[in-house]
Amino acid sequence: MSISELKLSQDLIEEILCRVPAISLKQLRSTCKRWNSLFNDKRFARKHFDKAAKQSLVVMLTKNYRICLLDVNLNETPSIEVRGELRRVSISQVFHCDGLLIYINKGDTMMVVWNPFMGKIRWFQHIDRDKTHYDYVLGSYQDDKSGNTSYKVLRYMSWGSKQKLEICELYSSSWRILDVTTDCTFYGESRVSLKGKTYWFAFDEEKRQLDMVSFDYTTERFRSRMSLPYQFPIVSYQTLALSGVREEKLSVLLQLRDTSRKEIWVTNKIDETTQVLSWNKVLTLDYPDLGRCFLTGLSFLFDEENRKIVCCERRMSEDDYYEAADWVYIVEEDNKVTQLCFGKCNGFDTLESSDPYLFGYVPSLVQIEHPRHKTKRGD
Repeated sequence: MSISELKLSQDLIEEILCRVPAISLKQLRSTCKRWNSLFNDKRFARKHFDKAAKQSLVVMLTKNYRICLLDVNLNETPSIEVRGELRRVSISQVFHCDGLLIYINKGDTMMVVWNPFMGKIRWFQHIDRDKTHYDYVLGSYQDDKSGNTSYKVLRYMSWGSKQKLEICELYSSSWRILDVTTDCTFYGESRVSLKGKTYWFAFDEEKRQLDMVSFDYTTERFRSRMSLPYQFPIVSYQTLALSGVREEKLSVLLQLRDTSRKEIWVTNKIDETTQVLSWNKVLTLDYPDLGRCFLTGLSFLFDEENRKIVCCERRMSEDDYYEAADWVYIVEEDNKVTQLCFGKCNGFDTLESSDPYLFGYVPSLVQIEHPRHKTKRGD
Protein backbone atom coordinates (compact mmCIF):
# COMPACT_ATOMS: atom_id res chain seq x y z
CA MET A 1 0.00 0.00 0.00
CA SER A 2 1.39 3.43 -0.97
CA ILE A 3 1.36 6.53 1.21
CA SER A 4 -1.25 8.12 -1.05
CA GLU A 5 -3.64 5.22 -0.34
CA LEU A 6 -3.31 5.48 3.42
CA LYS A 7 -5.93 7.50 5.26
CA LEU A 8 -3.56 10.02 6.75
CA SER A 9 -4.40 13.55 7.77
CA GLN A 10 -3.27 16.38 5.50
CA ASP A 11 -1.01 17.73 8.26
CA LEU A 12 0.75 14.38 8.67
CA ILE A 13 1.21 14.00 4.90
CA GLU A 14 2.77 17.46 4.76
CA GLU A 15 5.12 16.63 7.63
CA ILE A 16 6.30 13.54 5.74
CA LEU A 17 6.62 15.18 2.31
CA CYS A 18 8.33 18.36 3.56
CA ARG A 19 11.33 16.21 4.52
CA VAL A 20 11.68 14.58 1.08
CA PRO A 21 14.51 16.17 -1.00
CA ALA A 22 13.19 18.38 -3.80
CA ILE A 23 14.38 16.27 -6.75
CA SER A 24 12.81 13.12 -5.28
CA LEU A 25 9.64 14.95 -4.30
CA LYS A 26 9.09 16.23 -7.84
CA GLN A 27 8.86 12.62 -9.03
CA LEU A 28 5.87 12.14 -6.70
CA ARG A 29 4.00 15.16 -8.04
CA SER A 30 1.75 13.15 -10.34
CA THR A 31 0.81 10.65 -7.61
CA CYS A 32 -2.42 12.44 -6.73
CA LYS A 33 -4.09 15.85 -7.03
CA ARG A 34 -3.68 16.57 -3.32
CA TRP A 35 0.08 16.08 -3.46
CA ASN A 36 0.35 18.06 -6.69
CA SER A 37 -1.45 21.00 -5.07
CA LEU A 38 1.34 21.29 -2.49
CA PHE A 39 3.70 22.49 -5.22
CA ASN A 40 1.59 25.67 -5.51
CA ASP A 41 1.32 26.21 -1.75
CA LYS A 42 3.69 29.01 -0.62
CA ARG A 43 3.50 27.90 3.01
CA PHE A 44 4.45 24.32 2.17
CA ALA A 45 7.22 25.49 -0.20
CA ARG A 46 8.86 27.42 2.64
CA LYS A 47 8.38 24.59 5.11
CA HIS A 48 9.96 22.18 2.64
CA PHE A 49 12.95 24.48 2.04
CA ASP A 50 13.58 24.77 5.77
CA LYS A 51 13.23 21.05 6.61
CA ALA A 52 14.22 18.96 3.57
CA ALA A 53 17.78 17.81 2.96
CA LYS A 54 19.46 20.11 0.44
CA GLN A 55 20.60 18.76 -2.92
CA SER A 56 23.10 20.88 -4.83
CA LEU A 57 23.59 20.97 -8.60
CA VAL A 58 26.68 22.47 -10.23
CA VAL A 59 25.90 25.33 -12.62
CA MET A 60 28.29 27.46 -14.65
CA LEU A 61 28.03 30.79 -16.47
CA THR A 62 30.34 30.26 -19.47
CA LYS A 63 32.47 32.63 -21.52
CA ASN A 64 29.68 32.62 -24.13
CA TYR A 65 27.25 34.11 -21.59
CA ARG A 66 25.30 30.84 -21.30
CA ILE A 67 24.17 28.97 -18.17
CA CYS A 68 25.15 25.30 -18.31
CA LEU A 69 24.38 22.43 -15.95
CA LEU A 70 27.45 20.31 -15.20
CA ASP A 71 27.43 16.63 -14.33
CA VAL A 72 30.15 16.49 -11.67
CA ASN A 73 30.92 13.07 -10.20
CA LEU A 74 32.69 13.41 -6.85
CA ASN A 75 32.80 9.73 -5.96
CA GLU A 76 35.78 7.36 -6.26
CA THR A 77 36.47 8.22 -9.91
CA PRO A 78 35.84 11.99 -10.31
CA SER A 79 34.62 13.24 -13.66
CA ILE A 80 33.17 16.41 -15.20
CA GLU A 81 30.76 16.58 -18.13
CA VAL A 82 28.51 19.26 -19.58
CA ARG A 83 24.91 18.11 -19.30
CA GLY A 84 23.48 20.99 -21.34
CA GLU A 85 22.23 24.56 -21.24
CA LEU A 86 19.57 25.40 -18.68
CA ARG A 87 18.24 28.23 -20.83
CA ARG A 88 19.10 29.30 -24.36
CA VAL A 89 19.65 32.97 -23.70
CA SER A 90 22.77 35.15 -23.34
CA ILE A 91 23.32 36.26 -19.74
CA SER A 92 25.78 38.85 -18.41
CA GLN A 93 25.32 38.19 -14.67
CA VAL A 94 23.46 35.73 -12.49
CA PHE A 95 22.80 35.38 -8.75
CA HIS A 96 21.03 32.68 -6.77
CA CYS A 97 19.15 32.47 -3.46
CA ASP A 98 16.85 29.73 -2.07
CA GLY A 99 16.43 28.04 -5.45
CA LEU A 100 15.62 31.29 -7.26
CA LEU A 101 17.89 32.86 -9.86
CA ILE A 102 17.95 36.45 -11.03
CA TYR A 103 19.81 37.15 -14.21
CA ILE A 104 20.54 40.11 -16.45
CA ASN A 105 20.57 39.53 -20.19
CA LYS A 106 23.77 40.21 -22.15
CA GLY A 107 22.50 43.56 -23.42
CA ASP A 108 21.80 44.68 -19.82
CA THR A 109 18.24 45.61 -20.78
CA MET A 110 16.17 43.11 -18.77
CA MET A 111 16.16 41.52 -15.29
CA VAL A 112 14.56 38.09 -15.04
CA VAL A 113 13.55 36.01 -12.00
CA TRP A 114 13.63 32.26 -12.61
CA ASN A 115 13.13 28.98 -10.75
CA PRO A 116 14.73 26.41 -13.11
CA PHE A 117 13.61 23.45 -11.00
CA MET A 118 9.94 24.44 -11.10
CA GLY A 119 10.16 25.73 -14.67
CA LYS A 120 8.76 29.12 -13.63
CA ILE A 121 10.02 32.44 -14.95
CA ARG A 122 9.07 36.09 -14.63
CA TRP A 123 10.33 38.82 -16.92
CA PHE A 124 10.76 41.34 -14.15
CA GLN A 125 11.35 44.68 -15.84
CA HIS A 126 13.37 46.61 -18.36
CA ILE A 127 16.59 48.20 -17.11
CA ASP A 128 17.12 51.92 -17.72
CA ARG A 129 20.26 52.93 -19.58
CA ASP A 130 21.74 54.63 -16.53
CA LYS A 131 21.43 51.36 -14.53
CA THR A 132 23.32 49.08 -16.93
CA HIS A 133 26.52 48.99 -14.83
CA TYR A 134 24.85 47.91 -11.60
CA ASP A 135 25.33 44.56 -9.87
CA TYR A 136 22.23 42.66 -8.72
CA VAL A 137 21.75 40.40 -5.67
CA LEU A 138 18.72 38.74 -4.10
CA GLY A 139 17.81 38.00 -0.49
CA SER A 140 14.94 36.90 1.74
CA TYR A 141 13.09 38.61 4.58
CA GLN A 142 10.05 38.01 6.76
CA ASP A 143 7.03 39.96 5.50
CA ASP A 144 5.26 41.46 8.52
CA LYS A 145 1.91 41.72 6.73
CA SER A 146 1.62 38.18 5.40
CA GLY A 147 3.99 36.41 7.79
CA ASN A 148 5.53 34.68 4.77
CA THR A 149 9.11 34.69 3.56
CA SER A 150 9.44 37.18 0.72
CA TYR A 151 12.32 38.43 -1.42
CA LYS A 152 13.97 41.70 -2.33
CA VAL A 153 16.45 42.62 -5.06
CA LEU A 154 19.34 44.91 -4.21
CA ARG A 155 21.22 46.62 -7.01
CA TYR A 156 24.34 48.66 -6.43
CA MET A 157 27.23 50.41 -8.07
CA SER A 158 30.46 51.20 -6.23
CA TRP A 159 33.05 53.92 -6.60
CA GLY A 160 35.75 53.10 -4.08
CA SER A 161 34.20 53.42 -0.63
CA LYS A 162 31.01 55.02 -2.01
CA GLN A 163 28.03 52.96 -3.09
CA LYS A 164 24.81 53.83 -4.83
CA LEU A 165 22.11 51.37 -3.78
CA GLU A 166 18.50 50.73 -4.76
CA ILE A 167 16.12 48.02 -3.57
CA CYS A 168 12.72 46.63 -4.46
CA GLU A 169 10.39 43.90 -3.26
CA LEU A 170 9.71 41.23 -5.86
CA TYR A 171 5.99 41.72 -5.36
CA SER A 172 6.13 45.47 -6.11
CA SER A 173 8.65 45.97 -8.96
CA SER A 174 9.14 49.51 -7.62
CA TRP A 175 12.70 50.60 -6.83
CA ARG A 176 13.60 52.71 -3.79
CA ILE A 177 16.88 54.55 -3.25
CA LEU A 178 18.61 53.41 -0.04
CA ASP A 179 20.21 56.11 2.04
CA VAL A 180 22.71 53.79 3.71
CA THR A 181 26.49 53.75 3.81
CA THR A 182 29.25 51.36 4.75
CA ASP A 183 32.76 52.26 5.86
CA CYS A 184 34.40 49.76 3.52
CA THR A 185 34.74 48.83 -0.14
CA PHE A 186 33.32 45.67 -1.70
CA TYR A 187 36.27 43.56 -2.80
CA GLY A 188 36.24 41.11 -5.70
CA GLU A 189 33.30 39.51 -7.47
CA SER A 190 32.35 36.94 -4.80
CA ARG A 191 29.01 37.40 -3.02
CA VAL A 192 26.66 34.93 -1.36
CA SER A 193 23.10 35.18 -0.02
CA LEU A 194 22.33 33.15 3.06
CA LYS A 195 19.42 33.27 5.52
CA GLY A 196 18.27 36.79 4.77
CA LYS A 197 21.65 38.41 4.20
CA THR A 198 24.11 38.90 1.35
CA TYR A 199 27.82 38.66 2.15
CA TRP A 200 30.81 40.28 0.43
CA PHE A 201 34.52 40.54 1.03
CA ALA A 202 35.19 44.04 2.33
CA PHE A 203 38.33 46.17 2.17
CA ASP A 204 39.08 48.53 5.07
CA GLU A 205 41.03 51.38 3.45
CA GLU A 206 42.23 52.73 6.78
CA LYS A 207 43.57 49.43 8.15
CA ARG A 208 44.43 48.11 4.65
CA GLN A 209 43.02 44.70 5.52
CA LEU A 210 40.23 42.41 4.33
CA ASP A 211 37.20 41.18 6.25
CA MET A 212 33.52 40.63 5.41
CA VAL A 213 30.36 42.70 5.45
CA SER A 214 26.69 41.70 5.12
CA PHE A 215 23.46 43.42 4.09
CA ASP A 216 20.31 42.58 6.05
CA TYR A 217 17.16 42.50 3.86
CA THR A 218 14.82 42.92 6.84
CA THR A 219 16.39 46.10 8.25
CA GLU A 220 17.79 47.18 4.86
CA ARG A 221 21.06 48.07 6.55
CA PHE A 222 24.64 46.82 6.47
CA ARG A 223 25.69 44.89 9.54
CA SER A 224 28.97 45.21 11.44
CA ARG A 225 32.01 43.88 9.62
CA MET A 226 33.07 40.30 10.34
CA SER A 227 36.51 38.74 10.49
CA LEU A 228 38.02 36.29 8.05
CA PRO A 229 40.04 33.35 9.43
CA TYR A 230 43.17 35.53 9.11
CA GLN A 231 43.45 39.21 9.92
CA PHE A 232 46.11 40.12 7.35
CA PRO A 233 46.70 43.13 5.10
CA ILE A 234 45.20 42.80 1.64
CA VAL A 235 48.64 42.34 0.05
CA SER A 236 49.06 39.09 2.00
CA TYR A 237 46.51 37.23 -0.15
CA GLN A 238 47.28 35.53 -3.43
CA THR A 239 43.82 33.99 -3.96
CA LEU A 240 40.51 34.66 -2.25
CA ALA A 241 37.02 33.36 -3.09
CA LEU A 242 33.68 33.12 -1.28
CA SER A 243 31.03 30.42 -1.72
CA GLY A 244 28.00 28.88 -0.05
CA VAL A 245 27.51 25.31 1.19
CA ARG A 246 24.00 24.03 0.35
CA GLU A 247 22.37 27.36 1.31
CA GLU A 248 23.38 26.66 4.93
CA LYS A 249 26.97 27.85 5.53
CA LEU A 250 29.63 30.16 4.15
CA SER A 251 32.95 28.88 2.87
CA VAL A 252 36.11 30.70 1.77
CA LEU A 253 39.11 29.60 -0.25
CA LEU A 254 42.29 31.34 0.91
CA GLN A 255 45.80 31.27 -0.50
CA LEU A 256 48.47 33.46 1.03
CA ARG A 257 51.35 34.85 -1.00
CA ASP A 258 54.60 32.89 -1.26
CA THR A 259 52.83 29.56 -0.71
CA SER A 260 51.09 27.07 -3.00
CA ARG A 261 48.76 25.85 -0.25
CA LYS A 262 45.06 26.64 -0.55
CA GLU A 263 42.87 26.41 2.54
CA ILE A 264 39.12 25.82 2.68
CA TRP A 265 37.34 27.30 5.72
CA VAL A 266 33.65 26.83 6.56
CA THR A 267 31.52 28.69 9.10
CA ASN A 268 30.41 26.68 12.12
CA LYS A 269 27.80 29.27 12.96
CA ILE A 270 27.01 32.94 12.54
CA ASP A 271 26.08 34.79 15.72
CA GLU A 272 23.07 36.89 14.63
CA THR A 273 23.50 39.30 17.54
CA THR A 274 27.23 40.04 17.45
CA GLN A 275 27.75 39.07 13.77
CA VAL A 276 30.81 37.04 14.78
CA LEU A 277 31.82 34.33 12.30
CA SER A 278 33.15 31.10 13.74
CA TRP A 279 35.42 29.45 11.16
CA ASN A 280 36.65 25.88 10.89
CA LYS A 281 39.48 24.88 8.55
CA VAL A 282 38.21 21.75 6.80
CA LEU A 283 40.74 21.17 4.03
CA THR A 284 44.30 22.13 3.04
CA LEU A 285 45.31 21.49 -0.56
CA ASP A 286 48.72 21.76 -2.18
CA TYR A 287 48.22 20.57 -5.73
CA PRO A 288 50.85 21.25 -8.39
CA ASP A 289 51.00 24.42 -10.45
CA LEU A 290 48.59 24.15 -13.37
CA GLY A 291 50.89 25.92 -15.82
CA ARG A 292 52.65 29.22 -16.48
CA CYS A 293 49.62 31.44 -16.26
CA PHE A 294 47.72 34.15 -14.44
CA LEU A 295 44.34 33.23 -12.98
CA THR A 296 41.18 35.35 -13.18
CA GLY A 297 37.58 34.84 -12.15
CA LEU A 298 38.16 32.02 -9.63
CA SER A 299 34.97 30.50 -8.20
CA PHE A 300 34.61 27.26 -6.25
CA LEU A 301 32.31 24.83 -4.45
CA PHE A 302 33.19 22.71 -1.44
CA ASP A 303 31.64 19.25 -1.04
CA GLU A 304 31.57 18.42 2.66
CA GLU A 305 30.60 14.79 2.22
CA ASN A 306 33.37 13.87 -0.22
CA ARG A 307 35.88 16.49 1.04
CA LYS A 308 36.66 17.74 -2.45
CA ILE A 309 36.44 21.09 -4.18
CA VAL A 310 35.23 22.01 -7.64
CA CYS A 311 36.91 25.10 -9.07
CA CYS A 312 36.44 27.22 -12.16
CA GLU A 313 38.85 29.81 -13.49
CA ARG A 314 40.30 31.49 -16.55
CA ARG A 315 43.99 30.86 -17.12
CA MET A 316 45.86 33.50 -19.07
CA SER A 317 49.30 32.72 -20.46
CA GLU A 318 52.23 34.61 -18.93
CA ASP A 319 53.79 34.73 -22.38
CA ASP A 320 50.73 36.06 -24.20
CA TYR A 321 47.94 37.80 -22.26
CA TYR A 322 45.57 37.30 -25.20
CA GLU A 323 45.93 33.51 -24.99
CA ALA A 324 43.57 32.11 -22.38
CA ALA A 325 41.38 29.12 -21.58
CA ASP A 326 38.55 28.42 -19.15
CA TRP A 327 38.89 25.36 -16.92
CA VAL A 328 36.74 23.45 -14.43
CA TYR A 329 38.59 21.04 -12.17
CA ILE A 330 38.11 18.80 -9.13
CA VAL A 331 40.76 18.65 -6.42
CA GLU A 332 40.71 15.72 -4.01
CA GLU A 333 42.08 15.57 -0.48
CA ASP A 334 45.25 13.85 -1.77
CA ASN A 335 45.71 16.77 -4.25
CA LYS A 336 44.77 14.68 -7.28
CA VAL A 337 43.34 16.97 -9.99
CA THR A 338 40.70 16.08 -12.61
CA GLN A 339 40.11 18.91 -15.08
CA LEU A 340 38.07 19.84 -18.14
CA CYS A 341 38.82 22.65 -20.59
CA PHE A 342 35.79 24.72 -21.58
CA GLY A 343 37.43 26.26 -24.62
CA LYS A 344 40.13 28.77 -25.42
CA CYS A 345 39.87 32.51 -25.79
CA ASN A 346 42.17 34.06 -28.38
CA GLY A 347 42.94 37.64 -29.29
CA PHE A 348 40.41 40.20 -28.13
CA ASP A 349 37.95 37.42 -27.17
CA THR A 350 39.44 37.63 -23.67
CA LEU A 351 38.18 41.21 -23.40
CA GLU A 352 34.76 40.59 -24.93
CA SER A 353 33.87 37.29 -23.24
CA SER A 354 32.54 36.72 -19.74
CA ASP A 355 34.74 35.34 -16.97
CA PRO A 356 33.47 31.85 -16.09
CA TYR A 357 31.46 31.60 -12.89
CA LEU A 358 30.63 28.40 -11.00
CA PHE A 359 27.92 28.12 -8.34
CA GLY A 360 25.87 25.51 -6.52
CA TYR A 361 22.17 25.63 -7.32
CA VAL A 362 19.88 24.14 -4.67
CA PRO A 363 16.54 23.06 -6.25
CA SER A 364 13.52 24.27 -4.30
CA LEU A 365 9.75 24.71 -4.51
CA VAL A 366 10.06 28.43 -3.67
CA GLN A 367 7.61 30.39 -5.79
CA ILE A 368 8.27 33.57 -7.74
CA GLU A 369 6.33 36.49 -6.31
CA HIS A 370 4.23 38.61 -8.63
CA PRO A 371 2.96 42.17 -8.17
CA ARG A 372 0.24 42.40 -5.56
CA HIS A 373 -2.99 44.04 -6.64
CA LYS A 374 -4.42 46.57 -4.23
CA THR A 375 -7.91 45.72 -3.09
CA LYS A 376 -10.62 48.34 -3.46
CA ARG A 377 -12.37 49.74 -0.44
CA GLY A 378 -15.49 47.82 0.34
CA ASP A 379 -14.20 44.57 -1.23
